[in-house]
Amino acid sequence: MELFKKIPFKHQENNYEIRIHHQDNLINIAAFLNNHPVNGFRYQIQIPKNVEIERLLVEENFNDFIDLAKNDIADYRWQNFTKLFK
Repeated sequence: MELFKKIPFKHQENNYEIRIHHQDNLINIAAFLNNHPVNGFRYQIQIPKNVEIERLLVEENFNDFIDLAKNDIADYRWQNFTKLFK
Protein backbone atom coordinates (compact mmCIF):
# COMPACT_ATOMS: atom_id res chain seq x y z
CA MET A 1 0.00 0.00 0.00
CA GLU A 2 1.14 3.51 -0.74
CA LEU A 3 1.22 6.12 2.01
CA PHE A 4 -0.97 9.11 1.24
CA LYS A 5 -0.66 11.12 4.43
CA LYS A 6 0.48 11.07 8.07
CA ILE A 7 -1.48 13.14 10.57
CA PRO A 8 0.35 13.76 13.86
CA PHE A 9 -1.65 13.30 17.05
CA LYS A 10 -0.46 13.72 20.64
CA HIS A 11 -2.09 11.93 23.54
CA GLN A 12 -0.68 11.58 27.04
CA GLU A 13 2.88 12.50 26.07
CA ASN A 14 2.91 10.06 23.13
CA ASN A 15 3.28 11.26 19.56
CA TYR A 16 1.00 9.15 17.39
CA GLU A 17 0.39 9.24 13.65
CA ILE A 18 -2.85 8.53 11.89
CA ARG A 19 -1.79 7.12 8.53
CA ILE A 20 -3.83 6.96 5.37
CA HIS A 21 -2.68 4.30 2.89
CA HIS A 22 -4.20 3.42 -0.45
CA GLN A 23 -3.93 0.77 -3.12
CA ASP A 24 -6.04 0.27 -6.21
CA ASN A 25 -9.55 0.89 -4.90
CA LEU A 26 -8.85 0.42 -1.22
CA ILE A 27 -8.06 3.00 1.48
CA ASN A 28 -6.86 2.07 4.99
CA ILE A 29 -6.69 4.41 7.96
CA ALA A 30 -4.84 3.32 11.11
CA ALA A 31 -3.02 4.74 14.13
CA PHE A 32 0.73 4.24 14.61
CA LEU A 33 3.22 4.87 17.39
CA ASN A 34 6.95 4.53 16.81
CA ASN A 35 6.34 3.12 13.32
CA HIS A 36 4.12 0.32 14.65
CA PRO A 37 0.35 -0.06 14.58
CA VAL A 38 -1.11 1.01 17.92
CA ASN A 39 -4.02 -1.37 17.94
CA GLY A 40 -5.98 -3.86 15.88
CA PHE A 41 -8.47 -1.33 14.54
CA ARG A 42 -8.38 -0.30 10.88
CA TYR A 43 -10.81 1.78 8.95
CA GLN A 44 -11.02 0.36 5.47
CA ILE A 45 -12.86 2.00 2.59
CA GLN A 46 -13.48 0.07 -0.61
CA ILE A 47 -14.06 2.32 -3.58
CA PRO A 48 -16.03 1.12 -6.64
CA LYS A 49 -13.71 0.23 -9.52
CA ASN A 50 -15.09 2.94 -11.78
CA VAL A 51 -14.10 5.73 -9.32
CA GLU A 52 -10.63 7.24 -9.56
CA ILE A 53 -9.16 6.95 -6.08
CA GLU A 54 -6.89 9.95 -6.66
CA ARG A 55 -9.98 12.20 -6.75
CA LEU A 56 -10.89 11.08 -3.25
CA LEU A 57 -7.43 11.45 -1.72
CA VAL A 58 -8.02 14.72 0.06
CA GLU A 59 -7.55 14.77 3.82
CA GLU A 60 -10.90 16.47 4.43
CA ASN A 61 -12.67 13.47 2.93
CA PHE A 62 -11.32 11.33 5.78
CA ASN A 63 -11.86 13.62 8.77
CA ASP A 64 -14.50 11.36 10.32
CA PHE A 65 -12.28 8.29 10.02
CA ILE A 66 -9.27 10.20 11.34
CA ASP A 67 -11.34 11.27 14.35
CA LEU A 68 -12.42 7.66 14.92
CA ALA A 69 -8.79 6.49 14.92
CA LYS A 70 -7.85 9.26 17.37
CA ASN A 71 -10.80 8.43 19.62
CA ASP A 72 -9.82 4.75 19.63
CA ILE A 73 -6.63 5.86 21.37
CA ALA A 74 -8.08 8.55 23.63
CA ASP A 75 -10.95 6.31 24.76
CA TYR A 76 -8.71 3.24 25.26
CA ARG A 77 -11.00 1.16 23.04
CA TRP A 78 -8.36 -1.42 22.17
CA GLN A 79 -7.36 -1.94 25.80
CA ASN A 80 -11.01 -2.37 26.76
CA PHE A 81 -11.64 -4.73 23.87
CA THR A 82 -8.60 -6.91 24.61
CA LYS A 83 -9.92 -7.51 28.14
CA LEU A 84 -12.31 -9.91 26.44
CA PHE A 85 -9.34 -12.06 25.35
CA LYS A 86 -8.35 -12.86 28.91
